[in-house]
Parts: sequence; structure tokens; C-alpha cells
Amino acid sequence: MRQTKSFFIGIDLGGKEKKSTGICVLQELKGVVLPSKIWCQKCQDVFGKDVLKKISPYLKETKVIAIDTPLTRGRGKGKMRLYEKFLSQKIFREAKMNPIPPALMSSFCEFALELRKKLEKRGFVLDLNLIEVFPTFINRVCGNNLVSKVLKKNPPCQRENQKSALICALLSYLHHSFKTRYLGYRDGFLFLPEFSLWKKAWPEKFSQAWQEKPYLKYRHLITNLFK
Repeated sequence: MRQTKSFFIGIDLGGKEKKSTGICVLQELKGVVLPSKIWCQKCQDVFGKDVLKKISPYLKETKVIAIDTPLTRGRGKGKMRLYEKFLSQKIFREAKMNPIPPALMSSFCEFALELRKKLEKRGFVLDLNLIEVFPTFINRVCGNNLVSKVLKKNPPCQRENQKSALICALLSYLHHSFKTRYLGYRDGFLFLPEFSLWKKAWPEKFSQAWQEKPYLKYRHLITNLFK
């Protein structure tokens, strides 16, 4: 029986010189007889500067990498991308799921862009198999739905950075399985789970925020969440 394996990587990027980056590698094993199985292959905290070295052994067979960090540059106040401005509205702020303005973490954002360029040199393409995700938002709208519906058993990810990296890795797997949706504009896209994986109340809340958004401010913002 011939088996093939695929990897899905999640990165909760931290400081370049600090051991605050969480990485999670999910493995999917497919056989002729056995059904598809996916489990956590690796989960650990590393120094930001070492993240590429730690994931390099998996890259050849990695289908998607999902990263919690700004992978593009915004403009204007706070250097925020259009989707970040939308997620900073009152309904999201009150739920403590609004993004931090990139201008408040400029050196971190430069490091993120540096990592993106290195991954692109290894064949990964932004918004195709290299995606930006936001675990804080995803955790609020999905809860435990992602872990329970995707993984076969509880993962070993215990530290906060690792748990965020796990959510990123789950999104990379869902993206490969065509179960993600995008939100954004040409200044940057965020990828989210499809509505079927959200907690019951949140699709309606998001839909309301979308319908009530100021047209002139967000006329260029696009999403396929409703498809």
C-alpha cells in the first residue's frame, strides 16, 4: 500500500530575537485503504530568527503555510489595511477581537515581510499557499469547532503561542481543502474559516456589520464569506 504525506504549517510569529514564535506542523497521511488522517506532528516555541530553519525539513511536502502577522503593508493612519479598519469597528472591539495597528509594531512588521520574501523564494505564493490569518478573531468566532472537526485527537500544543500556531495550521489545512474565505483588498487579504465552522451567533453578527459598514469608506473591501 503506497502512502503519501502532506504537511500544513501554522506560525504565530513573535520577536526576531525572542523565543516567542509558535510553530505547529500538521501532517496528513493518505493510504489506499485507510481514510485520510491528520494529526499534530510538531508544536513548539522558537526564536523568531530560527523559524525558517525549524520548518525547512517540511517545506518540500508542505501544501499551505498560514501566518499570524501582517504580510503586506498598509497606508494611512496606523498603517492599517482595509480589512483591519473594518475589523476595528465597535462590534469587534467589544468582543476584543480587533487587530493591533501595524504602526504600533513597525519592527515586527518588517521582520514579517522579511520572512514572507524568504518563503516566496522557496516557491510559496502570497494568498495562494501562503496566507495571513488572525487566530484571536478565529478563536472568538469558532471556539473549539476547528479542533474538534479537523483533528483526530487532542494536540500537544499547550503554550499560548503554540495554541495560536495550531489555529494557523488548521487554517492552512482548511485552505487546502477549499474551506476558507477571504476578506480584504489589494493592500492585503485575511483568510477565515467558512461560516459553517463559526459559532451560531457570529455569522449573523458579521453579516450585520457588513451590511451597516459605511459605503464610501469600505466600497473596495471584498469578501466571499457569503458564498
